[in-house]
Amino acid sequence: MGNMEKTKYKPSYVVGRLVKFVHKNSKAQFYRMIFTALFMAVQPFIDVILPKLAIGTLERHGANATLPLVKVMAIYFVCAGFVAFMTVYLTQVTDAENMRLRMNFLADLSRKIQRMDYKNIEDASFWQKNQRAMEAGSSNNNGIESVLSNMYKVPAYLITLIAMAVVAFTLSPVVLIAIILHCVTLMWVSGMTHKYEYSLKEERSKASRRMSYFNKTTHDFSFGKDIRIFNFRERIIANYKKEIDAFTGVLKMIENRRFALGLLGIATLIITNVAMYGTLIYKAFNGMPVSDYTMYVALIMGMIQYMLMFGNTVMSVRNEGEYVNDFFKLMDENLLTEGDKEPVINDSVEIVLDHVTFRYPGTDVDIYKDFSFTIHKGERLAIVGVNGAGKSTLVKLICGLYEPNEGHIYINGIDIREWKKKDLYALYSTVFQDFNILAFTLRENVTCSRGEADDARVTEALERVGLGKKLESLERGLDQMMLKVVDETGTDFSGGERQKLAIARALYKNAPMVIMDEPTAALDALAEAEIYENFSTLVQGKTAIYISHRLASTIFCDKIALFDKDGVKEYGTHEELMAKKSLYYDMFVIQGKYYQEGAQA
Repeated sequence: MGNMEKTKYKPSYVVGRLVKFVHKNSKAQFYRMIFTALFMAVQPFIDVILPKLAIGTLERHGANATLPLVKVMAIYFVCAGFVAFMTVYLTQVTDAENMRLRMNFLADLSRKIQRMDYKNIEDASFWQKNQRAMEAGSSNNNGIESVLSNMYKVPAYLITLIAMAVVAFTLSPVVLIAIILHCVTLMWVSGMTHKYEYSLKEERSKASRRMSYFNKTTHDFSFGKDIRIFNFRERIIANYKKEIDAFTGVLKMIENRRFALGLLGIATLIITNVAMYGTLIYKAFNGMPVSDYTMYVALIMGMIQYMLMFGNTVMSVRNEGEYVNDFFKLMDENLLTEGDKEPVINDSVEIVLDHVTFRYPGTDVDIYKDFSFTIHKGERLAIVGVNGAGKSTLVKLICGLYEPNEGHIYINGIDIREWKKKDLYALYSTVFQDFNILAFTLRENVTCSRGEADDARVTEALERVGLGKKLESLERGLDQMMLKVVDETGTDFSGGERQKLAIARALYKNAPMVIMDEPTAALDALAEAEIYENFSTLVQGKTAIYISHRLASTIFCDKIALFDKDGVKEYGTHEELMAKKSLYYDMFVIQGKYYQEGAQA
C-alpha cells in the first residue's frame, strides 16, 4: 500500500484509462465525442470570418453590394446555424451520457465497498481514501465527469488554435509569441495553484469529514431527544463552527496563493495587448484593408480566448484527473481477502479456534493471545462475561469479519481463510445489537433478497418471534413499506419490535449456525421470556452462540463459557457452574437478587 501511495500521478494514464472505458462501455459515446470535437473546432472560425466577408463585400462592390451581401450573409447564417445546432446538440447528448458513465463508476465503487473486508469499515485511514475517491464522482463539475466532458474539448480547442496560429503568424510572429507567453503563464499559475491545493488534500479531507459529521448530527432526528434533554445544542454548534473555521482556513490559504500567482497573469496580459494593438495600428497606417484589420482583431481576441480555454481545460483535466487517479487507486486496491473454496454445509457447524492471537488494526493490545476453543456441532453455547472480555470480537472472528494475527480458525475442518466470503457468510444467521431496518417492504426486510420470497415462511418467521398480530394490523401486510424515507406512508417499529424483526430475519435465512449477540436487549421482560421459551425450537438442529449479559438466558443452552480479559474463565453446563460456586455463581445470584428485589418493589 505504501508503494501505491508514492506512485507518481500521470495524467496520460488517467485519460487513457477513461478513453478505454468509454470505448468499451459506450462506443456510440466514443464516436460522438469525436464528432463533437470537430464541430466545436469549426465554430470559432465562423465568428472570425463574418466581419471579413461582410466588409470585404462592401469594399469590392461599393454601392452595388446589397444583393451580393445578402447572398453572402444567407450562406453564412445557414452554415453557422447548422454548425451551432450540431455543436449544442452533440454537447448536450455527450454530457448527459458522461453523467451516466460517472454513475456507473460510483456503482462500481459502491459494489466494491459493500464486498470489501469488514476491517476497512472501522479504519479511519480507509475512509480518508474513500472520501477522496468520492470527490471524483460526487458531482457533474469535477472529477470523473469533468475529465470526461473536457476530453473532447481539448482536441477541439487544439485544432482551432493551430489553425488560428497559422493565420496570426502571417500578421506578426511577435504577436503570436506574446499570446503564447500569456497563456502558458496562466497555465503555469493554474498548475502551481492546484499543486498547492492538492498538497492540502489531507487537511481538507479531515476538515470536510468532521464538518459533515456535525452537519449530519444537527439534521439527524435520531439525535433529537439527546440534544434537548442533555442540552447538547450549544456544544454541537460550537464544534460545528470550529470545524467550519478550520475548513474555510484551508480555503483561504489556497485563495491567497492563487491571488499572489495571478499577478503574473496580469503582467503578461498587458504585454500581449501592447504587442497586438501596436502591430495592428502600425499595419493599418501602412494600408491594411479594413476587412483584414477587423478579421485580425476578431482572430487575435478569439485566439486569446481559446488559448485560455484550452489552457484551463488542459489544467482542469490534469487537476481533476488527480482526484480521478485517487479513485482508480482505490478501485485497484485489493480490499477483499478470501480463499477459493466453495464448500457446501447443510448440517450444523463446528468451529475450532487454534492458538489464535488477535489485536485490532492500529493497536498493540491483544484481545486474544494464543487462544484455543471449540464450539461443537449442534451445540447451543452461551457466552457471558464482563464488558471488554472479547465476546463480540469472538463473533467477528468466527464470521470472518476479521482475521486472526496468528493461529487458525477452522470451520468443519477447513481454515476460514480458504473460504469464499459469500459462502462463509451464508453459514450464519446473525442477530446483532445494532440491527438496521431498511427502507424496503416488510417482506424484503425479512428475506434480504431480490429473489422470489416464500411468503408462508416469512409469515411463519414473524409469528414465531411474536410479530403475528403486528403483521395483521398492517393494511398492506408484507408489502408494507418500512420507514418514511422513501415512502411517506411507511411505518416504523418500536425498539423491541425491531429486535424481533432481526430474529425473524435470522429464522428466515435458516443458516446452519445461529449467532445471537444480545438479541433480547431491547425487549421487555414478557417478550424476552417468550423468546427464551421458544429458543430451543428457534435453533433446533443448529449450532448456536448466544451472547447475553442476562444470565437467566443461559439455562436454555447446552454449555456456558464465561469470558474475562484472559479468555475462558469457566466452562460447563449451568448446573455444573452453579455447583462450583465461583464467578458464574456469584454473577447469577447477584442478578437474581436484583430481579427479585425489582419485582418486590
